[in-house]
Amino acid sequence: MANLDKEFARESKEKEREKRENQRNALKAAAAKRPRRSPVRYFKDAKAEFKKVTWPTPRQVLNNTGVVLTAIVLTAAIIFGLDSLFAMVLELAYSG
Repeated sequence: MANLDKEFARESKEKEREKRENQRNALKAAAAKRPRRSPVRYFKDAKAEFKKVTWPTPRQVLNNTGVVLTAIVLTAAIIFGLDSLFAMVLELAYSG
């Protein structure tokens, strides 16, 4: 029995070691496939991507800002109302 346990432990360690080595090899292979890019090339690509963006007009920004602020105010009012309601209900429940 003890020999079987030792054999099993040895096989488990070997499998674990093999698994770690396979992971290391996979990481090395992935790093080798990834092309090295210079910082200059990166910024040139970023500049090209920024040119593709459809930027909103100042009027659209103002309209969107109004929608967001309105949504915030409505959400705050709803939360305030619910909080006040729950506070009244709890106060009535514990005072009576």
